[in-house]
Formats: sequence, structure tokens, C-alpha cells
Amino acid sequence: MFSFIIRRLLQSIPVLLGISLLLFFMMHAIPGGPLAMYDHEPGMTKELLAQLKANFGLNKPLWVQYFNWLGGALQGNFGYSFSYGVPALQMVLQRMPATLELMLSSFVIAVILSFVIGVFSALRQYSIWDYLLTILSYIGVAMPTFWLGLMVLVLFAVKLQWFPVGGMSTPGQAFSLSNQVWHAILPVSILALYLVAHESRYVRSSMLEVLGADYIRTARSKGLFPSVITWKHALKNALLPVVTVMVMDGAYLFGGALVTETIFSWPGMGRLFIQAITQDDYPVIMVVISLLSVIIVLANILADVLYAVLDPRVQFD
Repeated sequence: MFSFIIRRLLQSIPVLLGISLLLFFMMHAIPGGPLAMYDHEPGMTKELLAQLKANFGLNKPLWVQYFNWLGGALQGNFGYSFSYGVPALQMVLQRMPATLELMLSSFVIAVILSFVIGVFSALRQYSIWDYLLTILSYIGVAMPTFWLGLMVLVLFAVKLQWFPVGGMSTPGQAFSLSNQVWHAILPVSILALYLVAHESRYVRSSMLEVLGADYIRTARSKGLFPSVITWKHALKNALLPVVTVMVMDGAYLFGGALVTETIFSWPGMGRLFIQAITQDDYPVIMVVISLLSVIIVLANILADVLYAVLDPRVQFD
């Protein structure tokens, strides 16, 4: 297993290099390039813009710029934010705990509910409950996150005033876990809803396939309790095809956090990323996308490792 993990990590290096190369050249291909935010600044002249390019090393050949950026990135130096003048990596890392709190809470809740709903639906196949949960899951998958977030915000925060309009805590109030949970309920619910609607269908499909297997019929003929058959034998074997979906959904959850954090004014990486795009803050954009690429690659490796943990028949060495 250890040698497999090392091999996968080594194989991920050219993938990440390819992503960084593509990302770097795409950012330079946009109109105005990395200094687009300065194009419309009052008093900006061609001479000043040329001086800025020289200061940032953007007057050098593109391949030289890439290797200079890559060398700095490998040392944790992604440059300084154009908008705030502080290290871009430092800005992102400061926002990371808020994003992780939102994403991990949503992911844990979504996984638990997905298994409960998926197993319940599979055990009652073609019942009224199965049809109802299927319809609700389709609605949850099809409903845009930004629209649902706005509707929830208007109804529960503005109209009913059950929850705060936004933020991570009440301004001016000392830290309180209950207050922070109160602020997190709406954004966590929005992020978890899509995952539940999506993943519960995979759990149901995988459970139906396992429940029809010969060894399940044998277990029933031996008189084992239904709960033992369902949760010990069936669910354990149904986990394997679901693992990849759930692990990758956890990585891609950041995409949903971009919109959710913006709607609910959650001070995380997603909101920072949207602000960086609107301000053409090139170094911050590069940090966030690079970090997301690493997370997705590592999530793929984690999914492969979990295969071997859940199924002893899977051998990598």
C-alpha cells in the first residue's frame, strides 16, 4: 500500500505541472493579462504600465515568467495581492479555516443523510416513499445553488428572521459556539442539500445491486436479522462504488462554496476567490486554483486507497 501511495504521488507531479502550465498561460491570455486591473486606473499611462510590468517581471519572455512563478510557488511564494498588497498565499490561508468549517460540516451531514435515505429507499423499492424521495432528489440536483441560496436567504433570514442574513458570527459579540452554529445553519444546509440529492441516488442504486446478490439471499435463509444483513453485509459491499463519488464530491464541494459563501457573506476562500475575479487580482486567483487542483488530485489518490481498505480483494502492490 505504501509503495502504491508513493507511486500515485509521483504520478500526480506531471499532472499538477500540466495544470499549472495551462493555468499560467490562460491567465496571461485574458485581455489585459495579469495587470488587467490597472488598465482603467485613473492616470494610468503606457509608461507607468510598462514600469509595472518591469517591476513584476512581466516584460520577460513568457516561458521565463512561468519558471520564475513556478519556482516561487514551490517555495510558497505566489506573489503579493494587487488589491491589498499582502502575500496572496497568506490571504488564502487566513480564509481557509472558515471554508473548511463550512465544507466539512456540509460533507459530514450529507454523507450521513445520503446513506440513511439511500438505504431506506432501496429497502422500500417502488413504494410511495421511494417515489417521493426520488422526485425530491431530482429537484435537489436540478435546482441551481445560487437561486436556492437566495430564496432561502429571503425567506428564513429576511422575511421570517429566524437566522442571520450573513456572516460567520454576530459583529461585536464574543465568540460563542451556539452563535457560530446559528450563522452556519443556512449555508451548510444549502451545500449539503445538493450532495444529499446526488449521493443518495448512488447509495440506492448500489444497495439494490447488492441486495439482489446470492450471498444476501443466503444470509436471509440462515435467519440473520434484517438489520444485520442490511448494515453489516449489504452496505459494506455497496460502499465500494459509492466511495469515489463521495470523495470527489467532497473535493468539488469547493465549487458550491464559491456561490454559497458569496450569498451568505461567509468569510472563506470562495468569497475571496469571487472578489479576486471581480478585482482582477491575479496572484490570489492563481493561489486558489492551484490549491483546488492539489485537493482534487489528492482526493483521487484517497479514493483509490479507500478501495483497498474497504475491499481486501483489491490489491495494488
